[in-house]
Amino acid sequence: MLSVAITYQKLVGLLTGTGFVATATGFILHEMGHKFVAIRRGYLAHFRLWIWGLVLTISIVTISGGGLVFGAPGAVYISPSAAGFYGYDSSRERSDPEEDNMIISAAGPGINLAFAIGFLVLLFSVSVGFLYTVALFGLLLNVGLGSFNMLPVPPLDGSKIFRKSVPVALAIALPLWAMFITFNFII
Repeated sequence: MLSVAITYQKLVGLLTGTGFVATATGFILHEMGHKFVAIRRGYLAHFRLWIWGLVLTISIVTISGGGLVFGAPGAVYISPSAAGFYGYDSSRERSDPEEDNMIISAAGPGINLAFAIGFLVLLFSVSVGFLYTVALFGLLLNVGLGSFNMLPVPPLDGSKIFRKSVPVALAIALPLWAMFITFNFII
């Protein structure tokens, strides 16, 4: 569940009000989606900050002036065997661990897709101003993060989803990739 994002020119202010909203929905909720779905399916799940990944992320954002965000500041780690020990409900019978892995992996990009659509609706619903800027940054970051994570390349989420179910993977990936192409190369 590596979180990596490629975003766009002039995506600045990741720690300001508008950038924080985009970052929170793009990265934090992506990772929390993995965590909560894993817990719901009976796994122990926790987020681990990778300090060198955070340094890499901040360095690339700073050097590129916000034009490129590429990083792995942390990930959610899951463990099926320890779930009962820590009080998580592990009574659900896991008949197919690969399916569980696909569903847990799909949670992050699925959240990015949902927020991208929500921010797109907001973008067309408000006039230029603060909310418009929040919607634009939120849309771009969620589309970038979700699109990149849906590439069928290990260790990205897309590789785990495509391996188990091409239709599920395409249902998440195609809208994200279409928005990525539209907002980066057409508009």
